[in-house]
Amino acid sequence: MKKFLLIAFTLLFAKVGHADGHGHVYLVDFKCEPSAYVEFASMTLEELNAQFPKGSTKLARYHDLTSGSGIVLIETDDPTLAIKHVNPWSGMCDSTITPVVNDKKALEILPKQ
Repeated sequence: MKKFLLIAFTLLFAKVGHADGHGHVYLVDFKCEPSAYVEFASMTLEELNAQFPKGSTKLARYHDLTSGSGIVLIETDDPTLAIKHVNPWSGMCDSTITPVVNDKKALEILPKQ
């Protein structure tokens, strides 16, 4: 549940393009081995941000360092770019990628009763 509250907070205050009808947002939910955090800690913020392929934008990345898990929110029109971001870490992290929408888009999609 905490994960979804973080997503809602980020989408609300980050002024994400999808909120304006542009781009799509993908939630990457990950759980990593300790070796991934050793590698992660050896990198600079600039190096980490450069791992997001051109055409995608990191909206947020949150870590639960006690469990080795976290989330990344990626905005892109091309879902393969979210996959390209995750793949280099797949040897050390289990990840799922889920498209998510904001309230406005959800109301457009959900059937009315």
